[in-house]
Amino acid sequence: MAPRIKVPADFGREHINSEVHGNLLLKLKDGEQIKTNSMIMSLNSPVIDKLISDLCQSSLEMEDFSSDVVNCFVDCMYTGEIEMVQKHIFEDVNKMAHAFKVSWLSKKCLKFYQTDVLNFDKNTYDEILFACEIASRAHTNLKQTKYVKYFVKSAVSWKIGKSIFIQRYMADFSQLSKRQLNMTLAVAQNEVNLVANCLIFHLSATLKSKEFDENSLYLLKHIDMEKFARKFPSNFQEFSHFITEISEISSFKGIQPILEKLVEVNNNPNNKMASKFSDSKRIESSDSSESEEFSDSDEFGGGAVQPDSAISTASDWTKIPSESLKETMVKVQNQRQCPNETVVEMVTTSNDAGKLIEINYHCLVSRKSVRSRLFLRCSDHKLSRWSYVVEGCTEFSFGKRILKDIPNSKVKIWKITKTSSNIVIVCNDENVLNFNFETDSIEECKESSRKWIKKPKFIGFESQFSSPTFVKVI
Repeated sequence: MAPRIKVPADFGREHINSEVHGNLLLKLKDGEQIKTNSMIMSLNSPVIDKLISDLCQSSLEMEDFSSDVVNCFVDCMYTGEIEMVQKHIFEDVNKMAHAFKVSWLSKKCLKFYQTDVLNFDKNTYDEILFACEIASRAHTNLKQTKYVKYFVKSAVSWKIGKSIFIQRYMADFSQLSKRQLNMTLAVAQNEVNLVANCLIFHLSATLKSKEFDENSLYLLKHIDMEKFARKFPSNFQEFSHFITEISEISSFKGIQPILEKLVEVNNNPNNKMASKFSDSKRIESSDSSESEEFSDSDEFGGGAVQPDSAISTASDWTKIPSESLKETMVKVQNQRQCPNETVVEMVTTSNDAGKLIEINYHCLVSRKSVRSRLFLRCSDHKLSRWSYVVEGCTEFSFGKRILKDIPNSKVKIWKITKTSSNIVIVCNDENVLNFNFETDSIEECKESSRKWIKKPKFIGFESQFSSPTFVKVI
C-alpha cells in the first residue's frame, strides 16, 4: 500500500486548469471557472474530499468569494505555499481555509497576519484599524482566538498608543456592533478605565435621549467592575457617581441590575474605596442641598454679591435652565475691532460632581452648518477639580485634560475667548486655560482641529448642573 501523501506539498501550479486531469470544476462569479484535480484538492481539504467521495460532486460553487481569492486558494493547494496571498485578500483566503478545513493553510494565514498585517508600514490609525477588524471578525465568525491575542500584543508598537486608538475606535459609538464592543474590551484588557472614560463621554453628549442606548447597556454589563474598582479606584468612584446620577433620568429597565452591581462592588470589603465612596456620596448629597444658597462670603468676581443681582442689570444675559437637555442658542454679533474673536461670559452657580456644560460653536463651512464642541466638567466639587474636552483636538476622555487653578467657590464667572488659533478660559480672574489648536492638539487630530478656525454664527449651550447657568456672548 502506497504511503499517503502529506500536505502541504508542491504539485506544481502549472497543472492548474489542466485539460488532462482537471476533473473538478470550481464555478466562480460571472461564469468564470477553474479546472482543478480532485485528488489534489481532496488531499488538502477533508470537506472537499467528502463532497467528492460521498456526494459524487464534480463541480463546486465558489460564488461567495472573489476570483482573486479563489485563484489564490487554489494556488496554495497546488504549491503548498502562500506566495499569492496579499493583505487585501488575506482575510477571505483565511475564510476559505476555515470553511474547507485546510488546517495547514489556516496556520500559515495566522503566521501571515503576524508577519505582514501587523507589520505596520506607517503605523497609522487606518493600518491598525484594518488589523483590528480582521482579528475581531476571525474571533467572532471563525472562533480563531489567537488573532485577537496577537493584535493586542502588537499594541506596544503603536505610535498612537492604546488610549488614542480606543477613543477613535469608539468615536461613532452608537454605530458599533457587539463584535466591535467586545473587541474594545479585549484591546483595553486591564485598562478598563479607557473604555469607561469613552462611555462617560458618549453618555454625557447624549443625555437628551433620556434613556440608555443599547450599546451603553451592553458595555455596562460587560465591563469587569471588580477589576475596574481594584485597579483604578478613583476612576471607578467617579464612574459610579456618574452612572448613578444619570440613571435617575433614564426610563430604560435594563439599568437596574447594573446599579445593583455598582452597589455590590462599592460595598465589597476588599475594595479599598468602598467606605470612601459611601462617605463621599453623603457629603455630595449635603453639598447639593446647599448649592442654591449663597452667603456674603461667597466670592463672585471681585466682590461678594448675589449672582442674580450681578446679572439682572444686564439685558443681554441668557438663562440656561438647570439640568437643561435642550440646546439654548445665542447669536454671535459681528465685531469691528476683533473680527476673529468670540467671547462668552458665563456664570455657574453650583459645582455638581460628574456634571458638565457643553458649549457648541456653530459656523458655516461651504454653506453647511458645522459644530465644534467644548466641554467643561466638574470632576470633583470638593477639590474644585474641572476637566475639559475640545472636540476634534483632544482625547475624547474626561480627566485627561485638567483646568489649572480653578477657584474653590460655588459661584464662578467664566470668560471664554475663542480666536482662530486659541481658546483662552479665565475663571474668577484666574487664567485656567490657554489652548492652541495647532500646538496643543494631539497629533492624530491636527486635520480635524482646523474646523475651530472659523468664527461661529451661533453658540449653543447645554447644562447638566442642578442650578441655572447664565451666559452672554460678547
